[in-house]
Parts: sequence; C-alpha cells; structure tokens
Amino acid sequence: MKKSNLLLAAACSAAVAFTSCSKDLQGTSYFEAQKQAYTSNFEAKYGAINPNQTWDFTTGERQLATRGYSAIKTTIMEEGISFGDVSQLDLTFVNKAGGYNIINGGATKNNALIEAIRKSLPEEKKWLNQKPAVLVAPSSSFYIYPIFSGGNLRYDVNIKVGDQDPVTVFKKDYVDFQTINGMKTKNGKIVNMRGLKIEAPVGTPIEIYVDNRIQPNGNKYNGVMGTTNGKSTYVDIPEGIVPEMPEGVKLKENAIVKYIGLEDLNSGESTDNDYNDVVLAVIGDPDIPQEKIIENDTYQVKTARTKRYMVEDLGATDDFDFNDLVVDVSENTIATHTVTLENGVMKSDIITLEEKAPSTAVIRAMGGTIDFELTIGQTKWVKSENGFEVKTMYNTQGTIDFNKELAVFDVEGWTYDGNQVEIKVQGKDGKLFSIVFPKAGEAPMIIAVDPTQKWMGERISVPSSWFTE
Repeated sequence: MKKSNLLLAAACSAAVAFTSCSKDLQGTSYFEAQKQAYTSNFEAKYGAINPNQTWDFTTGERQLATRGYSAIKTTIMEEGISFGDVSQLDLTFVNKAGGYNIINGGATKNNALIEAIRKSLPEEKKWLNQKPAVLVAPSSSFYIYPIFSGGNLRYDVNIKVGDQDPVTVFKKDYVDFQTINGMKTKNGKIVNMRGLKIEAPVGTPIEIYVDNRIQPNGNKYNGVMGTTNGKSTYVDIPEGIVPEMPEGVKLKENAIVKYIGLEDLNSGESTDNDYNDVVLAVIGDPDIPQEKIIENDTYQVKTARTKRYMVEDLGATDDFDFNDLVVDVSENTIATHTVTLENGVMKSDIITLEEKAPSTAVIRAMGGTIDFELTIGQTKWVKSENGFEVKTMYNTQGTIDFNKELAVFDVEGWTYDGNQVEIKVQGKDGKLFSIVFPKAGEAPMIIAVDPTQKWMGERISVPSSWFTE
C-alpha cells in the first residue's frame, strides 16, 4: 500500500433518526465542529497530515468479477501431495457390486482427499454430455496437483497455461490401477505426482489433458482427453477439506479447493464415463480458476476493476475503525474469446469483442447506528429503505465475513477514476450534511482501497502501518 493516512473522519456521533435526504443542506456548523474534532484526534494519534496526501490507494488491477499478475509464471512443485504411510493400501483393482472401488481409506495423511473422490467422483456415477471448457486464471495464484490415477493406461498429464508450452506434471509409466502419490507400483517404482503453481494475468486460459495414451499391450491411442474436448468435469468437494500442503507451501486463509476429473478413454474406446481415471486437486491461494464453457468456438470472461470505499461517518470522532460503511464498486467488462482447437488442444485464443457491463456495488459492512443515504454516481441507496435496522451494526462484530454481500445493486454514472461517492447523514443538530471523497491534505471521511484490504472490528483502530510505507 502506498504511503498513506488511511483514516476516515467520524463525521457525527448522533443517534437522531434519519430524515429524507432530499432536503437541501441546512448549514454546516455541527459538521465543521465534528471535522475539527476528528482532525485533532487523528493528528494526535497518527501525526500531521501531509498536505499532498491523497486518499485513493487502489492499484487499478483487473480481477475476475475480485489483484493480478502481469505475466505468466509456472513453477513445478517437485514434491506432490503426501498421503503419509501408504504401504498398507491395496493396489489391486477390486470388482464390487458391478463397479470398482476407489482406494479405501487408510492413508495416514490427507485421507480426506481420498474420501472426497469417493463422494464427488464415485465409480458408479456416469458423466454424460460434458462440454468443452477452459479454466480462466483468477487474480490470485493457485496450485494444481494430480492426486489419483484410476485407470490402467500409461499416459502423461499435461497442464497448458496461456500460450506457454504444456508442462507434464505426472507421467504414468505403469499399468497398475488406482494409485496415489507415494505408493509403490508392481514394478517397484514410487508414484510421483508433482504439482504446478500458476501465477497468470486474470482470465488466462488453462487446459488440463491426458496425452500419449498407451494401452497395456503397447498400442497407442490417438488424441488427448481433457478440458477442451469435454472429457473432464470440474466438481465441488465436501466443504472444509483443504490439503495439508508439502513443506514450504502455506496457503492463505479461506483457500478454495475443487477437483477436476478426467476420462482417459473416449466413446469409441469403451469408456465408462466415470471421469475418475485421473483426479487433480485445484487449490486456490485463496481463489481458484473459473470454468468457462466453449460453445461455437467462443467463451466469455467477466472481469472487473473494483474499489472498496471505507467510510467512518456515523460514529465517534476517535475510533478510526473504518467500518461504518464498507462498499465495493466495480467497473465490469465482458470479453468474448474466440478459440481454435486442434486434436483437443487449444491452438489460439483471441479476444474478439470487449463490452462494458453495468457497474455494480456490493455493501459488505455497516457499523454505523444512524441512517444514511449513499449515492454512487447517480444511484441512491438508503439503509432504512432496504430492510436493515438503522441502529443495528452489520458484519463488524464477532467473526467478520469479509466476503459477505449485505446488498448488491447496479449503479449508473460512476467512473473508476472519478470516485463519485457521497454519504448524507443527519447531525445531532438535526441538520443534514454531506460527505464526499476528500481532497488531498484533508482529514479523510472516505478512502478507496483495493478489495483485498480488510476492515477492522468494532472500535478497533487501524494500525499505524496503514499510514506508512
């Protein structure tokens, strides 16, 4: 964050009921007194405000409809997901009730990942009419780890990020059924399922596919099986399952995990369509790629530039907790991608149309206890008129949900660089006053930050590190 004084002026401590904001503003004496009190308290706590200090700290990075990378970087993780002692797990392919068992539980580490395969990609479930798709990179880094092999073909598991050459993360050079990382095969080899860390600009396409498919008799199948020819499924797993990662890899809070299941045979090769011949864990740090279906050789990606406005206008002049109102406002864009596929692998991906979508606002927290009218551009929103209790604080006490959506609405007339945001409240003197985005050097009542910046709990002042480089 840039050098800053990220403090919002607590514009009033009134508990007077809010009246119609359509009134003309009637003087500013109470407001001015509050501003002076806030400025005095602010400078006593954090030092004098630099007269050149501005209050928009956003980076302008584009997000998936949430930070970003300017170039593609892939890092092979030589150590795969560990399942601890797997020496007692059965490698045999067991026929049971007309189907086949996924490896029974018994791993001493990350056993929940195996159980999640049984629940989300069970052997008896057939996946039909799967459509070609791409995954598009989120604004955070993420990992892809193969964690299970369920067929008897030999093959390579490849991951292709944007226009880079594909990376082979796993070579199955044995014919054993149902193996996981660390197991010993019948030919005495230790299964090595490496992972891949991916950092890429938002919206970068990612493909995952099985190539070089060889039958046990040595005959080779043509083509690949994977995401862009409909031989994959992207599934949720039971909530709360996050892998214990290899040493040195630490995930951010609220990491999201999904599975990709691949089929290694096509319909002309006697497939069973269970989509668990290869299972890969897609592990967000904290976000994961979105799946975009390819139809008529096109797919669409919605991206956004988002500002989080933090307002401290509805409480005392000395708490500095930044949470009386927290609202994210997004400038949205929809890009249409046209792709060329060859043998199931994407050969080109070109943005052929880019359109503006309606701007949107998401209210995340309301820590104030008096009513207010929020105006973003030309769009007005009033707390009391949208089903909220005026004196109730929302999402600022106890366990805070930083992804909470208290209200979502479209806005008109707002521009990313314009900061057209205004708050109207009623002061203790009964008069209305208006708070707008501050000028340089003013004690700020509103600031703009990236949407990753968390707000504080009630009556917890922001740390001084917010205000210095």
